[in-house]
Formats: sequence, structure tokens, C-alpha cells
Amino acid sequence: MYIGVIGCLPELPGKFPLEMPENSGNMIHANAPLELYSYAVHSTHNSYKFSGERSFKDFVNSKCSHLVVTLANTLSLDKPDGEKYVRFRRSLEQYEVPIVVFGLGIQAKHRDLENASLCPEAVELLQYLSHRAEALGVRGEFTKSVIEKCCGIKNVFVTGCPSLFSKPQELLELQENCKLENLSGRPSFNVTNMGREDERLLLARGISHSHFLVEPVSKFMHKFHLELMKGGNPELPELPYFLNGIRKRKYYNIDTVEEIFAFYQRYYRLFRTTKEWYTFNKECVAYTYGTRFHVNMASILSGKPALWLTHDARTKELVEFCNLPSIPLSEAVTCSEDEIVQHIDYSDFFNKIGSLFDNFNEYLSINGLEKVQHEFTSH
Repeated sequence: MYIGVIGCLPELPGKFPLEMPENSGNMIHANAPLELYSYAVHSTHNSYKFSGERSFKDFVNSKCSHLVVTLANTLSLDKPDGEKYVRFRRSLEQYEVPIVVFGLGIQAKHRDLENASLCPEAVELLQYLSHRAEALGVRGEFTKSVIEKCCGIKNVFVTGCPSLFSKPQELLELQENCKLENLSGRPSFNVTNMGREDERLLLARGISHSHFLVEPVSKFMHKFHLELMKGGNPELPELPYFLNGIRKRKYYNIDTVEEIFAFYQRYYRLFRTTKEWYTFNKECVAYTYGTRFHVNMASILSGKPALWLTHDARTKELVEFCNLPSIPLSEAVTCSEDEIVQHIDYSDFFNKIGSLFDNFNEYLSINGLEKVQHEFTSH
């Protein structure tokens, strides 16, 4: 039997990000069940057609034991979209096999459980998922508490981010690379919201230190990079507003436009497949830091350490449950490079990773899926 997989995209087309809004970090999450199970088939892969079925729905219903659904920030406390939840539930109703949820989470600026509420359509969706799954997997304790409070669901199970468990051998490599004397390569960083002063400071800091910048979303950032990379003698593009502000205020001694142009020509990166992303990290990166959860996750799944800079409820619940090294974004922007490195401490992570694997394997077993093989012991 196979396992069907739907949800986040495991790779992105060439039209991303200019003509297709998406977050490449979701590829890390989407590939988790495909890395865990060689017999997992994603809905975007044509391989299911060789089974003689006319549609992915027919393939899942006739050839699969389960349907894994990879979810990210599906729920929102700030901007609920009832119609989106209705469409999603209707799409799930065509499948007849048990559903296993990977990575369900809530997008929220603050962890305010007392005032948290979900729209009726979201409640109905969650109750439906709870009914279709033996245990409803969520990424953190805050998400679990909100769902239990708002939906009355009893089978919620906190797993952390499933992608963390998808490449156990790389975590063994990470354990070696976390020794500071083993760091080699150039640091890499990532940013999220250029409307925040601290994020602009983080960007300026990375530019001034010539660190790699990995961009997972912004079509404006990517268009700026592409315009700079044109051959011949093209007319240089205007600086985006946030870069112009950095230059004018001379953050971190960035004095000229040419410095910014040179940075985006040499150190900017965007990825459309996890394979090229992991290869880049392995060959070029010493460590990663920033506010994007899955950009940092891509680093540790390449065997390279990362430091999470927390700024919202989503990131905090994930790093806390998974024992990942983190500091508040507001603190990070005042740190020197040496101080950033000193915060990359994985002792707590490796003391508890065996128990996290055991917890995730319990979730898989409850839902009837094969356990992940690993070499970490529980404490």
C-alpha cells in the first residue's frame, strides 16, 4: 500500500515568486512525509497515474492506506477566512481513507488564549479532521490549547514540526557541526517583515557583514535581484523603500548604493527545490540565523546549525516545544557576530531530541503509520 500526500508543494515552478505567491519554506514541510516514507506519493507527482487510476483521488481511495495532509499556518486568529476553511473541508471529503495531519498551526501575533476564538467554519473543519484522524497533530501547545478551548476536541496531539524528524542522519551531522571549531563557510540569514524596524536592522546587519541572504517569499526582493543580474549595461533599479531607508540612515556603516547592489548580486539566494537548498547549505553555509522558521529548519536538515530569532506566537511555540536555540529578534539586532555564534547552543536540543522522536513516533503509531528509525536515546 502507498500513502497519499496533499497540502504544501514539495517543489516550486519557475514562475515563483514573480507570478506565483508562495513560501519556499513550505517545501521543507511538504517533503517531510516524502522523506519519511519511500512509498509516499504527492498529489503533484505523476507517478500515481502509472497505477492505472484516472485521478489522485481514485489512487488514494484504491491504493493508499492513509492520506497525509501537510498544513502550515492554516488557522488564523487575526484574519480568519471562513470560505477557505469550507473549500478545504470539501476537498477532503472526496477521500475515504484515514487522514493524518502534519504540522497544523495557528497564526497569531500574541499567545492570548483567554481572548482566542475561531470562526464557525474553522471549528467545523477541525471537528471534521478530528473525526477523520485517530489523533489530530498540531505543532505546539498554544495551537492545542486554542483548538481544545474553541472546538471541544479531545484527540489533539502536539508533535512539533514534522519536518524536524524527516532526516535523522542530518541531525547526527548537525551534532558534529555544532562544535564551534567545526564551523566553516559563510553565515546565512533570513528576514520576514520589512515593515518592522528590527527586521530592517537585521537586514542591514547581514548586508554589512556580507552574509548570505535566503529569501523565501518576496517577489519584490527577487525582482530587484534579477534586475541587478542582467547582462550588458542595464539601467540600475531603484532601491526598494526599506533598502533606501537603510542607506539614508547609514545603518551599520552602509554608506553607498553600490554596497547594496553588490550584496544582492553576490549573496542573495532563492530556492525552488529542497535538493538545491540543502546542497547550498552543506557546501557554503557555516550557520543560519533569522526570523523564518523553515529557512532555519532547512539549515539543520542540512546538518548546519541555526538560531531562531523569535517575534510571534507561531515561532515561539515551535522553538519551545522542539528545544531549538532561539533569542528574541529585539535582542539579536544588538548582537555582534561572535555573540550570535555563542547563542547557537544545541545542548538542550540533543538532550531531548530522543524523547521528541519517541513522541512523534507515538503519534505515527496511533494513526497507523510506520515509526521513524533513529539513533537518539531518550533521557
